[in-house]
Amino acid sequence: MPEISVIVPVYDEEENVLPLVEELGRVLDGLGRSAEILIVDDGSTDRTAALLTALAADEPRLRVVRLARNYGQTAALAAGIEHARG
Repeated sequence: MPEISVIVPVYDEEENVLPLVEELGRVLDGLGRSAEILIVDDGSTDRTAALLTALAADEPRLRVVRLARNYGQTAALAAGIEHARG
C-alpha cells in the first residue's frame, strides 16, 4: 500500500498528461516513500484517456480512474479520494 496518494482530476488534457506524470514521478522519486499517482479522467473527449492508459503501462505508480462523462472537478476529486490507497 502506498504511503502517499497524489490525486489529479483532468479533463481534455492530452497535451499535459505526459509532462505531468513525468514531473510527478521525479518529485515522488525524491521523497523516498511509496506513492501512487491517481489521475481521474473526468470524461475527456480528446485523447487524454488513451494517453493515460499508455503511460500507466510504463509508470507502475500511475492509476487511472475514468468517469463516464464530465461530472466536474468536485465529483472527480471525490472519485479520486474514494479510489486512493495512500
